Amino acid sequence: MKTVLLFARDPGGANVILPLYEKMKVKYQVCVYAKDFAVKRFQNAGVPVRDLEEECGKGSFIEIKSFLKRVKPQILITGTSLDDFTERYFWKASKELHIKSFAILDQWMNLGIRFSDYDYSQAEVYASNPIHPYLPDRIFVMDVLAKELLQNDGIEEERIVITGQPHFDTVQDKFNQAERIYDNQFWNVVYVSEPIFQDYDQCDQTSSYWGFNEKTIFQSLYANLTQIADKFSCKIRLIIRPHPRENAQNWNQVIEKLENRKISVECNMTDDSFSVMKSADLICGMSSMFLLESIICGKPVLSIEIGLKRENPFVLDRIGSCKSILSEKELLENLVHVYEHKENACPFEFIRDASKRVLQLVEEEMAK
Repeated sequence: MKTVLLFARDPGGANVILPLYEKMKVKYQVCVYAKDFAVKRFQNAGVPVRDLEEECGKGSFIEIKSFLKRVKPQILITGTSLDDFTERYFWKASKELHIKSFAILDQWMNLGIRFSDYDYSQAEVYASNPIHPYLPDRIFVMDVLAKELLQNDGIEEERIVITGQPHFDTVQDKFNQAERIYDNQFWNVVYVSEPIFQDYDQCDQTSSYWGFNEKTIFQSLYANLTQIADKFSCKIRLIIRPHPRENAQNWNQVIEKLENRKISVECNMTDDSFSVMKSADLICGMSSMFLLESIICGKPVLSIEIGLKRENPFVLDRIGSCKSILSEKELLENLVHVYEHKENACPFEFIRDASKRVLQLVEEEMAK
């Protein structure tokens, strides 16, 4: 039986790998390895996963190459990361060892840089010198837009295959199976955070890469929710959902300083994300994958990017199906609309059966 090695480091990478594991374990010997944030994601899904760091130490290129020599997979499938080079070392080592390698993208931001010598903090340097020394044999992408973005970064068309995003196939089922964890005595608003300051602005505190970060958007949302509470004499529960790479304690420090009695604020990093989503009357954020998942599940969503000074990172704004909010006035108007009408329709058409397409392509390679 041929061996397939699956690897992810980020939560998004784990999400696209999980549907493949369920399909491939029937036909192949599947080894699942992970690192950092992805380990827990696999464990929570009941997947037998091994922590790569326990076998590869710091995960240098030499260590990764030695690891592949021991495991001897015929096929390697990974997610992608921006601030970690493990997947990149896997692709490079696989090429030297003549192992077929595939990478699956999970979103539309910062694509080409994932195959370069650079990380988050060097985005400007990469933009002036988009070279890609780390490339798998094929890159599986969500749609035409993702393919165009990679090509614009200089990655050749022949290497890119449109398959859809495997995780999207599972979103509705997970939502349907989830249970509400918050009652409806409050208007439940979920704020989906992202580690923007940590990833982009921490090295240069005199400027903001996007023109906003997770704290500035939260402040705008909280201030406008205060107006909603006064206007409608309602009680609001504001639930902060940190990104897995964020430190929840930083948000707890923010919450301690808030005093509006009509708005109850809490940080929830532990409950199942789909249970949080199911309990929400409105979900707000910037460009998180959580927003796309919520739209797939029919939830009202607001993408808030007040201060934006670059091309919009929210994919649905870029394709024109769900415009981001760019001013305080827009934000208040949209909050009023959702409160009064309980809806905010954002159509999102995506390629279905992505896992099946990926599996077919992998089987074609296995047959060679």
